Amino acid sequence: MAYLIGIDLGTTGCKAAVYDKHGECWGESYLEYGLFTLSSVMIEQDPHAWWGLTCQAIQESLTDAGIDRSGVKGISVSSQGISFVLLDREGEPLGNAINWLDGRAMDECDEILLRYSAHDIFAITGKRVAPFYVLPKLLWVRKHQPEIWQQAHTILMGHDYLIYRLCGELVTDHSMAGGTLLYDLRTSTWCKELLQSFEIPSELLPTIQWSGTPVGRLRPEVAELLGLPPATMVAVGGQDQKCAALGAGIDEHTATVSLGTATAITQLMERPLTDPAMRIPTFSFVQPGRWVLEGVIGTGAGSLRWFRDTLGGKIAYKQLDEDAEAIPPGSEGVLFYPHLAGAGTPHWQSSCRASFQGLSLATTRGHLTRSVLEGVAYQIRENLTVSQDLAGPVKNVIVFGGGAKSSLWREIIGDVLNRSLAWTPTVETASLGASILAGLASGVFASFFEGRSATLKILTQRDPDPQKASRYAGFFEEYQRLECHLLGTSVYT
Repeated sequence: MAYLIGIDLGTTGCKAAVYDKHGECWGESYLEYGLFTLSSVMIEQDPHAWWGLTCQAIQESLTDAGIDRSGVKGISVSSQGISFVLLDREGEPLGNAINWLDGRAMDECDEILLRYSAHDIFAITGKRVAPFYVLPKLLWVRKHQPEIWQQAHTILMGHDYLIYRLCGELVTDHSMAGGTLLYDLRTSTWCKELLQSFEIPSELLPTIQWSGTPVGRLRPEVAELLGLPPATMVAVGGQDQKCAALGAGIDEHTATVSLGTATAITQLMERPLTDPAMRIPTFSFVQPGRWVLEGVIGTGAGSLRWFRDTLGGKIAYKQLDEDAEAIPPGSEGVLFYPHLAGAGTPHWQSSCRASFQGLSLATTRGHLTRSVLEGVAYQIRENLTVSQDLAGPVKNVIVFGGGAKSSLWREIIGDVLNRSLAWTPTVETASLGASILAGLASGVFASFFEGRSATLKILTQRDPDPQKASRYAGFFEEYQRLECHLLGTSVYT
């Protein structure tokens, strides 16, 4: 039997999983690593931990699977986006990786906006200028760490670094490159104009290839370390939210919603549309000729976890669901705005903070819990409304991630969206998406369509309750009206 390995390099941990060609998981392992918080805005990671724990996770997943390892045909990587490390000529890190959460490059963002308007940058890259992207951080390194900049031979993001360690090639994919602020959506290449304007040598950047492209065989020493066949093919992977959407079953008629710590609302497109109002960014997808609009709620399921740990008495999520289920739709006027890390898309107000509204002496833990679930659902609706205005309507929505385990939350989201809602049988779909890409590169799958069809599970689906959907339409209008007041805007978009 043929087997495929999917790696998911997250922000605080690495997962490896072994799949067969039908998408059945035979073994998996998850290992955590830390962030180095050097200041309130400087956040780094050890690239050696990226590689070391990836190898350990692969070995543990293979042991868990108990398979004949000679059957492993391919391996690929799903990765946190835009964290990067600088390497010297010998391929060794010149220090820690700068994490995507790092916000040190605010002054460099101002420098970029002195040369280009926000709209011009958005038209080229599909992104707003922000300190967590790669370009402003490179300008920061050049200014504040000139000795490291002078030694730099290559810039690699997390995905790229693992591919390099696996097979020795310096490669990235279009979905990863799209988060650098140096990628031209119109040409699907590194943007020569931006590179020249900011004096970033193009030779520092890895080659861009499409996800699912075969890169090379495992390095002999890596194959021996992992106990894998030397012929195991390494495939170009992609950014984790895009791989997760692929594994969940996104298509032209179906949007996906990840209910993890952060929530991504992803809609597929056949051309690289960008939003004239710059509300939602555009990325290349992990499939040639496809792009996505991707809205982000910084604290999706993270809001529920925060509530449980600070106000909810750290009780089980099941008990929170039972409390909330006893409260009618609309939480009897209690509203929650989940901007614990600032308001993300489509608002773009990083200084905004979360709040409960409509509290009274009659407010219970159940009211608060339900309002958290509803508040995230309203934010999902706001993002999906914008993406559908740009790319056209979708018929269905698929949710996945830890929050999707809650049947009540799924019900609320479906009724708030007034859409048929499906959910995946597994929480983790990013490593599954990576395994599809590994299958393409190794010849296990002849096409994207075959890979998605072979691994897509039968999804459980629920249609919205017409009565509740009608009530939520009214509650949503009130939610938006108050949000406009809190954000100081005339319209939520």
